[in-house]
Amino acid sequence: MDASTLTLFYALPILAAAAIFCVPKEKVGWVRALAVLAGLGTLAISIFVYATYDPNGPQWQFETYQPWIPSLHIGYHLAVDGISVPMVLLTGILNLAAILISFSVKERVKEYFIFLLLVEAGVAGSFVSLDLFFFIIFYELASIPIYFLIGMWGSDGQQASRSWVTKREFSALKLLIYLQLGGALILTGFFLLYLFAPQAGLPYSTFDFIELSRANFGQIANFSRIVFPLLFVAFGIEAGLFPFHTWLPDGHSAAPTAVSMLLAGVLLKMGAYGMIRFAAGLMPDAGKLWLPLFGVIAVINILYGAWCALKQTDIKYIIAYSSVSHMGIVFLGLASQNIIGWSGALFQMFSHGIVTALLFALAGILYEKTHTRNVMNLGGLAPQMPFVAVCFVLGGLASLGLPGMSGFVAEFLTFMGTYGWMKGLMIVSTLGLVLTALYILLTVKKVFFGPLNDAYKDETYKNFWWEKVPVAGLIMITLLFGIMPSLLTALSQNSIGPMIRALSGMAH
Repeated sequence: MDASTLTLFYALPILAAAAIFCVPKEKVGWVRALAVLAGLGTLAISIFVYATYDPNGPQWQFETYQPWIPSLHIGYHLAVDGISVPMVLLTGILNLAAILISFSVKERVKEYFIFLLLVEAGVAGSFVSLDLFFFIIFYELASIPIYFLIGMWGSDGQQASRSWVTKREFSALKLLIYLQLGGALILTGFFLLYLFAPQAGLPYSTFDFIELSRANFGQIANFSRIVFPLLFVAFGIEAGLFPFHTWLPDGHSAAPTAVSMLLAGVLLKMGAYGMIRFAAGLMPDAGKLWLPLFGVIAVINILYGAWCALKQTDIKYIIAYSSVSHMGIVFLGLASQNIIGWSGALFQMFSHGIVTALLFALAGILYEKTHTRNVMNLGGLAPQMPFVAVCFVLGGLASLGLPGMSGFVAEFLTFMGTYGWMKGLMIVSTLGLVLTALYILLTVKKVFFGPLNDAYKDETYKNFWWEKVPVAGLIMITLLFGIMPSLLTALSQNSIGPMIRALSGMAH
């Protein structure tokens, strides 16, 4: 296996951004072509990693390591395991989809694609980095450009703006503050792990995850009990954990379509991935203590997010609050502390990434055609835009967990794992499925069925290839993994197993 594969995975978007920087701004075709080439390249690499990863082989594959600051034990360390491979595949898919859907951007195209590619590079690097110091670098690379993307290319939607700032500027600033707060807490937790590593049994302080995983932080009095919730909440801010989720609906409502796709599709997953990899992975003793509490919070996420989605009239707010609800299923699966529940959580991370990106893409297309996101101002649009209507119905069915689609597998595994752990939480959380069906079906009815709004009766809407290709591709993926879930579940078993045994071992 080529050790440079993972380097190329995140470097391609950076190289494309650098090339676009050198292209004259009026050469929009060149800008788009370079971005698409980078998207195709990262997708090809992600498929290669997914297809060649051996779940029965060594845990860490495609590994590369180079010392960077040896005196501080900071190294350039990349590798993937059964937990990160699905996230690598998800990133490759959504990178290209976001680039294609961005062909609708008409103003300052050059700068837009530079920022978008930097976000994609940061996300890609986060999922393959095994050095905590480099993880922080990739985290910031993924987070900061989003502020500019929303502030410069976002929309003000139907919500009122503040007197001193527009809606999109407020949303961008709020998102940046929350993500930087999360980043600061992550950095604090990582420094504590680094500083206390010698007391946990290591010969020196290090940022290397593999080295830190050999340490026993549980032998340091109260260390894990403090640092575990610190890291869990820090990553939870990015993952939409209640009550730190409030940046998410505002951020999505103002974000350009592609940014909403990446925010919900992969940036939320960076948070959940960090919970698994760094919090539970390095401090299983505290996980056994704290995860039941976060299971309760997960149920709040599921019900509160679904209820808020049901009350919204802005279609992007509906999808944004549905993300809060569906990420609660991820947290619930992690709280179950068994292989079935964790498999469901990982499957939900992948499935939700695909489905919510699909719904945000369709919401963006709908807004481009009708110039409104208020479902009360729409109606009867199915004959006017049949492609969007059919795809939105399929995306909605995937979101509510229709059998045969990826959302069903994720929810079934998660609730099955939770039932064996705490029946009460599982039963209460299933109420979220009822609310999900309500807001999805009501939204579909209000937008596409019923009497046609007179404002659109003479309109004919055309869908471009760069709208159809990513939307159709995302639908096929949710069907593929819904029908053949073993394509994903088989990857993670050998990586999840040792972590579950570590959590279970602390119970005795």
